[in-house]
Amino acid sequence: MKLGKVLICTALLSSVHAFAPVVKEASLSRDVFKLNVATTNRRMERSLPRVSENTKQNVLAEFSKGYQKFSREHYLPTAFLQAGILASGADIATQTMEAASIDFGHVAAMATVASTMSGLMNAIWLKQLEQAFPGTETKEVACKTLIHAVIIASIINSAYLAFVPFLGNVVFDGDVNAISNFNAEAIFGSWTIDEFITLTKLEVAMFIPYNTLAFKFVPESVRPLTHASISATFNIAVSAVTLGYFDKWCQAAMDLVS
Repeated sequence: MKLGKVLICTALLSSVHAFAPVVKEASLSRDVFKLNVATTNRRMERSLPRVSENTKQNVLAEFSKGYQKFSREHYLPTAFLQAGILASGADIATQTMEAASIDFGHVAAMATVASTMSGLMNAIWLKQLEQAFPGTETKEVACKTLIHAVIIASIINSAYLAFVPFLGNVVFDGDVNAISNFNAEAIFGSWTIDEFITLTKLEVAMFIPYNTLAFKFVPESVRPLTHASISATFNIAVSAVTLGYFDKWCQAAMDLVS
């Protein structure tokens, strides 16, 4: 019995001794395989394009540089187009919130006045302001901001109140009789002092802080875009005023607060 146990133990030890090199070689092969996989992964990571934060910043920088170059070369057309596009989007958004369907005559009227006044004419006046008061010192910035708020903004807001209803209800609506009976009352009849004061308050609240920063920090060639972007928000209020939704919005806001 003892002899049998000794023989079995001897056989087991011999098997372990015999297979030890094989196990060792397999372990080494596994380690080599892992090393090769890791090396291949590193090589693939190096070869694949990596979108880093620096790459994103470079793309934005190139876009900004390209836009500034384009806007310098096509200053007025750029201001005209971007103001019209943003105003159209703002008017569609306003009507979508309140109406069952879109009045595209009103959208066209908003786009026409915005591209002409907020875009083209405002770009001309901004350039003239910069020529009259060059620099970014406190005195120059204050003069440009006040002139824009008191004079230029009043003209633009009056144009919205007078011409958006006229263009939307008469010209783009195709009212032949109204067009044939064209007179000053047809244009300026929709202008009211209450609505003008409402837009002036919004103008002061939004554009005096914006212009104070823009005249000091924003390059002249980029201002039509930044101004049009701020105006898109302002145009939502203009659309609400000209469509008769603004008082309803104010009442809803008061009910929500109270």
